[in-house]
Amino acid sequence: MSASIQNETETIAKAEPSPLPKRHEVPVEMTWDLGVVYADDAAWENDFARVEGLLAPFEQMRGTLGHAAHLLRCLRAQDEAGSLFGQVYAYASLRRSENNADAAAQAKLDRVRMLSTRFSSATAFIEPEILAIEPDTLRGFLSEEPDLSLYNYYFKKLQRRRAHVRSAEVEEVLALAGEATGGTGAVFSLFNNADLKFPPVRDEDGREVELTHGRYIKFLESRDRDVREAAFKTMHGEYFRWRNMLGASLAGAVKTDVFEARARKYDSALHAALSPDDIPLEVYTNLISTVRERLPVLHRYLRLRKKMLGLPNLQLWDLYVPMVAEIEKEISYAEAQDAVTQSLLPLGEEYGGILQQAFEQRWIDVLENEGKSSGAFSDGSYTTPPYILMNWQDNLSNAFTLTHELGHSLHSYLTRETQPYVYGNYTIFVAEVASTLNEALMTHSMQQQAKEQGDRALQLYLLNSYAERFRTTLFRQTMFAEFELAIHALAERGEALTAETMSDLYLQLNRDFYGAEVEIDASVAIEWARIPHFYRGFYVYQYSTGICAAAALAKGILEEGQPAVERYLGFLRGGGSDTSINLLRGAGVDMATPQPIHQALDVFDSVIAQMEALAE
Repeated sequence: MSASIQNETETIAKAEPSPLPKRHEVPVEMTWDLGVVYADDAAWENDFARVEGLLAPFEQMRGTLGHAAHLLRCLRAQDEAGSLFGQVYAYASLRRSENNADAAAQAKLDRVRMLSTRFSSATAFIEPEILAIEPDTLRGFLSEEPDLSLYNYYFKKLQRRRAHVRSAEVEEVLALAGEATGGTGAVFSLFNNADLKFPPVRDEDGREVELTHGRYIKFLESRDRDVREAAFKTMHGEYFRWRNMLGASLAGAVKTDVFEARARKYDSALHAALSPDDIPLEVYTNLISTVRERLPVLHRYLRLRKKMLGLPNLQLWDLYVPMVAEIEKEISYAEAQDAVTQSLLPLGEEYGGILQQAFEQRWIDVLENEGKSSGAFSDGSYTTPPYILMNWQDNLSNAFTLTHELGHSLHSYLTRETQPYVYGNYTIFVAEVASTLNEALMTHSMQQQAKEQGDRALQLYLLNSYAERFRTTLFRQTMFAEFELAIHALAERGEALTAETMSDLYLQLNRDFYGAEVEIDASVAIEWARIPHFYRGFYVYQYSTGICAAAALAKGILEEGQPAVERYLGFLRGGGSDTSINLLRGAGVDMATPQPIHQALDVFDSVIAQMEALAE
C-alpha cells in the first residue's frame, strides 16, 4: 500500500465548490462489492460467533502439542479460525473505511479488534509449545504425520525466533497487553480522518475553498505560488495546533514498539521489526547510508526543477507543482483503466485476466465521499477479493496510484491462489515491489507512446512524473525511515520523546536532504504529525527498497521477456513460503547488498539527464 503524499489528491472544481457526496450518493458501480463477502450484517454476525466458537477448543489443546497428531490438529484448527477471523476483520475494516464517522461501522471494528486480542490470547501457547519440542523430535513428527510437512517452513521460521518467544504464560500476558497498548494508531486514524478539519484556502481565483487531505496536493500543484504557500502553511499550522496530543500519540506507539522488543529480548525495536522475516539489519542501514551518499543526484534534480519553473529560489511548497507548465494531463478513470491494461501487457495473459476481474467484479472503491479514509490502499483477507480504496481525481498521479494498488492486489491474489493459508501472506518487505514495478511499466509504456507521437512536452511530463516518484518514494521515504530510527533510538535510551523533540529531528532531516537547494521553512517541522505510517514501526523503508527492486525487475522484464516474467510471477506466487530475501533472489535481485539501491539511483540520474536534454 502507498504512503506517499502523491496519493492525497482531489480536483478543485472550477465552478462553485460543492461538498463531498454522502456515501449513499456515490454510484454503485464506483464502489467495491463487499456483498460477495457478507450479504448483510446478520451474515457477518454469524461468522463473528463462529470465530468465537472456533476459539473454545484451543484450551483443551494446551499442553498436548508434544504429540504429532495433536500438533497437526491444532495447526489445522488455527488455520481454520485464522482464515475466518481474517474475513470477519477485513469486512469490518473496509466498512469503516467507507465512512469513518459511521458509528455502527466503528462499533463493528472495535468488536473485531477485541476479538483479535482474544484470538491471540487463545492461541498464544502454540508457538512456545512447538519451540519446546526438540528439533530432532519435530523432524520425527514429519515422518509420523506426513501432512505436517506442509508446515515445514513455518517450523523453520519459528526456530529463528526461538530466543524471542517467551513462555506460554508470558505470551498470553503479551497478547492481553495488545488491547491496552495497540490503540494509538486507531486514535490517530479517527482524529485524522473524522475529526480534524482545516481552515479554507483561497484558490487561484480568490475563492475560499475548504482544505482537505485530498485537496492538499492539488493546491501544491497550483501554478500560483501564493496558493501553494498558503496550503502548505495552513495544513501544517493546523497540525501544529494539536502538536502535544499528536506528539503523545506517536510517542505512545514508539514506546509500544520498544516495550514489545524488550519483552521478547530483541536488541532493539528495529531488530524486532526485521528479524522475524530474516531481513538483515544492514538492509535498513545500507539504505540510509547509500541514499545519503547519493544525495547529489537529488540536488541535481532540484536544480533542474528550479530552472524549469523559473524560480529565484526553491521552497518546500514548490516541490509538487508540475515542472512542465504547458501540459494539462487529465485522465479519466476509464482512460486510466485502459492505460493500466496496456502497460501491463508484458506480464502476460494470466496477469491481464486477473486485472480485468478487478475492474469487472468491483474490487475497487473509486470516488471520495464524506468521511471516507484518505489516500489509497489495497486490503482484504485470504478468503476475500483483494479490494482497493481510492479517492479518484482525473489526473496522471491517480492513474499511477491505481496501477500501484493493483500491483498489491494482484500480488495478493496470486499468492492466495497458489499458497495454503499458512503461507497466504507476503511480508511487508516485498509488499511494495509489485506495486512499484507496475508504475515502472506504466511509465515505460506511456513514454514510448509519447516518443512515437513526437510529443516532447508529454515526454517531459512523464519523465517529471517518474522523477517525482523517485523523489517521493526513494528519497522521501528514506528520510522517513531515518526519522523513525532516530525517535525509536531516543525512546530506547530513555530520553524524552516530545512533540518538540520530534519536530527538531524532522526539521534537521529536511535540511540534510533538501537544504543544499531548498530554503527550508520551519513550519515543515510538524509534518511528522500527519504521516499515518509512523504508527506502523519501521514500515516506510520498504517503499524505498521496493522501488529499488522494482527498477531492476522491470528492466529485466522489458529486456529479457518471458524468462524474466516467469521468474517474477514465481516471486508473486511465492507469498510467505520462503524468506523475502530468497524470494527476491529467485526473481533476480539481491537486496542484501547496496547494488540495487545504486542501480535505482542510476536510473533516476538517467531520467534527470533526459529531462535536461529535452528542456534545452
